[in-house]
Amino acid sequence: MRILHVIPQLWRGNGAAKIVKDLVDYQITHGNLVTVVSLSIMSPSYEKDLKKLGCEVIYLENRRYSLYNPKFFFQLRKIIKEFDIVHVHLFPALYWVALAKYFSSASCKLVLTEHSTFNNRLSFKILKPIERFIYSKYDAIVAISEGVSLFFKSYLGNKYQFFVINNGVNVKNIRQCEIIGREQLNLSSQAKLIVQIGRFYPQKDQKTLIKALALLPDDFYVLFVGDGPLLDEYQKLAQYYNLSKRILFLSVREDAISILKASDIVVMSSNFEGFGLAAVEGMAAGKPVIASDVEGLSNIVEGAGLLFEPHNEKDLAAKIRLLMEDQLFYKSVSEKCKQRSEKYDVSVMGNRYNQLYQSLCR
Repeated sequence: MRILHVIPQLWRGNGAAKIVKDLVDYQITHGNLVTVVSLSIMSPSYEKDLKKLGCEVIYLENRRYSLYNPKFFFQLRKIIKEFDIVHVHLFPALYWVALAKYFSSASCKLVLTEHSTFNNRLSFKILKPIERFIYSKYDAIVAISEGVSLFFKSYLGNKYQFFVINNGVNVKNIRQCEIIGREQLNLSSQAKLIVQIGRFYPQKDQKTLIKALALLPDDFYVLFVGDGPLLDEYQKLAQYYNLSKRILFLSVREDAISILKASDIVVMSSNFEGFGLAAVEGMAAGKPVIASDVEGLSNIVEGAGLLFEPHNEKDLAAKIRLLMEDQLFYKSVSEKCKQRSEKYDVSVMGNRYNQLYQSLCR
């Protein structure tokens, strides 16, 4: 099968780009010819990883923030004719591909994956008729969780058929990944290390973890992996609580999984999630995961890791203490998390998408 993935950017800080990379790996391994189109360039990216897999990567524009160039319409009209399946991720790629197919003779089937329960377009009621037109051009719309599916059904109406396919991670690769040494992070081997991976965006809630650290003893440290517009604000918050020496702010890292594996606890503090990919990565790494009790995290973590009340730093700090002060409980939660991660292996996700593709191409 000839498969094309289209995404705005292949930036490593983007969860959707990570899913594309892992899905391409699965699809090529299973004998498909796969190409990825990125509307523009943003570094660091997954380009080298994809090329190592034998995947062609095409950039429509070589400027970082150029996502709305009308030439994309004409470029995509030509490109999509060569494929059986065109799988689209995120705005504005979903607009460009829908229009390119509508105004072309291409026979490919269009698949759209919705990765979140929020987008800025919802604030503009004038866009709703346009949105419905665009979404109607897709042969299948995939939601990464039940929550995302319900959200878009309420927004678009019930005439659109949604398929729920949970995101997945490469459990085997995560478990085989090397652990970064604490000395490389300038930390003592005795330090109790909490790690959160995620962008500094309004969607996330690193603030609560910072406040929770202020309630914990001095041998607890927090390491944030990610970048974003709220980074400066949270660095100032760390200074306000005199925590600058106990909080490490790292940017987007290629060795993020190695850092996860060096942690004692993985935390996902968020306001909302489409699907808590970093929580699954933490579980696959064999770490106990503590997450906000919000849609997109609670359904993944509940019954394996621990949930805390959103924005409640006291509850989060108490859960962290509970794990670190009871080693039997710590081991039990870690093992449950490890087992839960297998439910979200990339093979499960890849097989579900393969079944969907085949049903569309019959």
